[in-house]
Amino acid sequence: MDKPFHAFYQMPVLPPVAHVAPLRPLLWLKLGWDDLRHNPGPSIAHGLLLVAVGWLMLLFLSAQIELLAAAVSGYLLVGPIFGAVFYELSRLQAAGQPATFDASLDGALKNGKRLARLGLVLAILAILWVLLSGLLFERAFGGIPPSVRDNFYRTVVDWSYPGFFVTYLATGAIFALLAFLLSAVSAPMIFDRAVDMNKAILTSLKAVGTNPAAMAVWASLIAALTAIGFASFLFGLAIVLPLLGHATWHAYRDLIVRGD
Repeated sequence: MDKPFHAFYQMPVLPPVAHVAPLRPLLWLKLGWDDLRHNPGPSIAHGLLLVAVGWLMLLFLSAQIELLAAAVSGYLLVGPIFGAVFYELSRLQAAGQPATFDASLDGALKNGKRLARLGLVLAILAILWVLLSGLLFERAFGGIPPSVRDNFYRTVVDWSYPGFFVTYLATGAIFALLAFLLSAVSAPMIFDRAVDMNKAILTSLKAVGTNPAAMAVWASLIAALTAIGFASFLFGLAIVLPLLGHATWHAYRDLIVRGD
């Protein structure tokens, strides 16, 4: 019992983070697009699988607007974990190895196991958002929200609850910001370097803190492209999700200095 406190807990040594220009995320998107364009088959195939998951959520939850809205948001919160297949495709392509669907899936399953703890953290965040979302809808509608199928106009078209929408969107933005801070570079870093979750999350926070302007632009681009994907009845996500997955890999490689 005579050990000093710091012997029980020590802050991990974090890798250096590069300073980048505010518009640097545009380059990450370009590099992500190049990966997608040069090897579209596996990327779009994985994108279509993720779109299928989204459609299943719509199918089973479309009757309850509060669960549907929260599930879609939660689906996005854990998105960095889904990106493992795209990280692997970009890694294989950069290494000059065959970037096939099977190879990306094998690599993602093997290396992606290390993402389980981060996935759990993001899943807990998503569950908390689902619960809070349900409470917000119940308060707004004075009880059980009406079914989308039974009253589409009231739940989707009319929605004349400005105070509710401001609160709902602001709360959702807070959860989205938390997820972004925790996973901006942590998911590809865990995937690539086999570091523990704490070090990866702290590095992600460091990357955002070191480049607030660039990361604000990056978060805005992610939100805008994702919104476009949803506006196309999810079909656009077959392109948007692979593009963002590949671009996230390049963001990580650009921000986190090698050789640590």
